[in-house]
Amino acid sequence: MTMANATDATAASANQPNPVWQRVLTVAPLLPILVGSLWWNLVSVTVVVACASLLGLYELYRGLQQSGYTPYHRYGYAYGMIIVLACYVQVMYGIELLGAVLALGLIGSLIVAVFTANEDDRALPSWALSVAGVLYIPFLLSHLILLRSVNTPLTDGLLTPWVSPGFAWIVFALATTWLGDTFAYFVGRSMGRTPLAPHISPKKTWEGGVGGLVGAALTGIGCVYLFGLPISPVIGALLGGISGIIGPLGDLAESQIKRQIGVKDVGSLLPGHGGILDRIDSILFMVPIIYYGIVWLY
Repeated sequence: MTMANATDATAASANQPNPVWQRVLTVAPLLPILVGSLWWNLVSVTVVVACASLLGLYELYRGLQQSGYTPYHRYGYAYGMIIVLACYVQVMYGIELLGAVLALGLIGSLIVAVFTANEDDRALPSWALSVAGVLYIPFLLSHLILLRSVNTPLTDGLLTPWVSPGFAWIVFALATTWLGDTFAYFVGRSMGRTPLAPHISPKKTWEGGVGGLVGAALTGIGCVYLFGLPISPVIGALLGGISGIIGPLGDLAESQIKRQIGVKDVGSLLPGHGGILDRIDSILFMVPIIYYGIVWLY
């Protein structure tokens, strides 16, 4: 490398934004809005779920389209929003609509596929991926609405008087997942040596995974004391540890989807983080697990 090229490379590297600060500056203005929306009431939670679902589906369908598939955009968006609405109605009015919506929506998708397939030799994969996208994003994410409705009594915690049980459990799920991911990121950057899944996500390491597991467990304990969740600190650490395992698996699942459809990134809406799907891939797995765990235990 010549002196001029070395100087240009150094200057280019210096001009690139620091990835850590880029992540922080992206999240800083959005986090209070997100927390406020999840805390306020069920309607605001439903709006958050609907917006995130639409953006996530848009990113996924765009990636599929770039790979030569023909996803059913409009049907997928409508099907996803009806699932979100069914969860809201179920919580607000006690009307069990979710099963019927899933069944009728699946039937409707096949009817649409029959009349729009024409001579497309990838019609069946396009249909399957379109429906799978709805189940993967809006359906799983709609469990945030169900989780917000949980009414298990809280015990004495620092913030107990100002939060509802459902919000406390939402924060537990999100905090253990995202802070576990943050711990994994920093530990992986500083100590990571052993690849975790090199064929799917080359940057992930076992060292980072262990750091994320510990961080998620500590976060779980902190949430128990902060919100007065009706579990012991040991159970909080255990559930946090589960989040530290399930969260990375959700991330790897999304990475595998991107690899299978042949795209590097499905979105870039959030600088330093990627797209919406990159931010919610872990909680898509964790929120339903927390919700059904509470339902079965309480």
